[in-house]
Amino acid sequence: MEANKKYKKSKKKKPFLGPIRWWMLALLVLAMVVSYIDRGNFSMVAPLLTDLFDLDAQKKGYIFSAFLLGYTLMQIPSGRLVDKYGIKWTYAIAYLIWGLTAASFSLATAFWHFLVLRIFLGVTESISGPAGNAYVAKYFREDERGLVNGFLVSGSKIGPAVGAILAGFLIDSYGWRILFLLCGLIPLTWLIPWLLLYTRQEKMQLAPQQSEGTTVKAAPPKKITLAQLSGKRKTWGIFLGYLFYGYVWFLYISWLPSYLYEVLGFSIRESGWWAGFSYGCLTLVVILSGYAADRLIHRGYSPSKTRKGFIVAGFLFGTLILFVPFIQSPLIAMTMVVITISGMGLATANTWAITQTVAPPGTVGTLAGIQNFGATFGGFIAPMVTGYTIKITGSYAPAFVLAGLCMFAGIACYTLLIGKVEPMRIEDKCK
Repeated sequence: MEANKKYKKSKKKKPFLGPIRWWMLALLVLAMVVSYIDRGNFSMVAPLLTDLFDLDAQKKGYIFSAFLLGYTLMQIPSGRLVDKYGIKWTYAIAYLIWGLTAASFSLATAFWHFLVLRIFLGVTESISGPAGNAYVAKYFREDERGLVNGFLVSGSKIGPAVGAILAGFLIDSYGWRILFLLCGLIPLTWLIPWLLLYTRQEKMQLAPQQSEGTTVKAAPPKKITLAQLSGKRKTWGIFLGYLFYGYVWFLYISWLPSYLYEVLGFSIRESGWWAGFSYGCLTLVVILSGYAADRLIHRGYSPSKTRKGFIVAGFLFGTLILFVPFIQSPLIAMTMVVITISGMGLATANTWAITQTVAPPGTVGTLAGIQNFGATFGGFIAPMVTGYTIKITGSYAPAFVLAGLCMFAGIACYTLLIGKVEPMRIEDKCK
C-alpha cells in the first residue's frame, strides 16, 4: 500500500491543453482508420484484376506481402525520425505521401506497378504507430493511457470494417480505379485540422513561459542510441511479446474467413458476418479494458501489476484457440473463436501503455517502432507458416495449436523480461 501512495504522490501532470489533446487524439484515430482502408483496398479489388492483369494466386500473394515488407522494415527508422524531428511534420509529410501513393493505384497498368506501390504504401504508413505512441506518451498521464490507447488501436479494427463497406459501394457504382483515387485524395483534407490544431497546441504550451517573462528552455533529453535501447531486457520483452501477439493476430486476419468457410461450413456471407462480429467485440474490449486499467491505477493500484495483469489475462484468452480444432459443433467452435479474439483485446491497449511508460525520454517513437516491428514480422511469417502446415497436414489443428503456444510464450516475455513497469535507465558509458 505504501508503494501505491508513493505512486500517487509522484504522478507528473502532463501539459494542460484543455480539450485540444482529445481532438488531436481523434485525428490520430481517424488517420489510423484511413491507413487501414488504404491498405485493404487492393484485397477488395483483387478478384476483379485477375484476368485484367493476369494475376494468378502467386502474384496476388506477392502483392499482399509487399505492403508488410515495406511496413515492417521502416518501423524502427520511422520511430527514430519521430524522436529526432518531432511528431507534427514527420506525420504530416508521411500522410501526404501515403495519400498520393494510395491514389496512384488508380493509374496502375501492370503487375509490377501494384507491387512497387504496395511496398511504398507500407513505407509511408509505417509512421502511424510510432507517431501515435509518441503523442500519447507526451500529452497523456499514466492513468489515462489505457483508454487513450484503446481509442487509438480501435482505428485498426474500425478501418477494415468501414473500408469493406465503402469499397463495395464505390466499386459497384463507379469502378475500382475511382475507389483508389477517392480514398487517396479526399482524406488529404485531414492535414488541414492536423496542422492548425498542432500549431495551436504548440502556442498553448509556450504561453505560460511567455507570461512569466522567461525564455529558459527545458534541457533536451540526452541522446540514446538504438544500440543502447536494444541492449535492454525490457526492449526484448516488448519486441518478443508483441511478435507472438502479432503472429496470432495476423493468422486470424489471413486465415479466419477460410477456416469458417472450409471447415465450419459457413457461407461466404456468414463467414464475413462472424469475422466482422469478432473484430467488433474485440474493439469494444480493447477500449473498455484500457479504461478499466486506468481507473485501477488512478485509485492507487500499481501500474506495473495492473497493466501486466490485463496483458496476462488477454494472452490466456488467446490460448483458448488450442481447443477450437477439437470442437465438433460449428456454432460452439465459432463462439469459442469470438471469445478468444475478443479476450485478446484485454492485452492490446495495455501493451502500448507499458511501452510508453518504460521508454526513456526521447525514445518513445523508436521503442514503439521496435514493438510494431515485432508484430509485423510475426504477421509476415504467420500466413506462410499457417499455409504450409495446412498443406502438409490437411488440417488447421497444428496452426491453431502453434498459435496457442505463441500466447504462452508472449506471457513469459511480458512477465519475465519486462520486469517492473518504469522508465528504463540508460547508463552513460562515455562522455
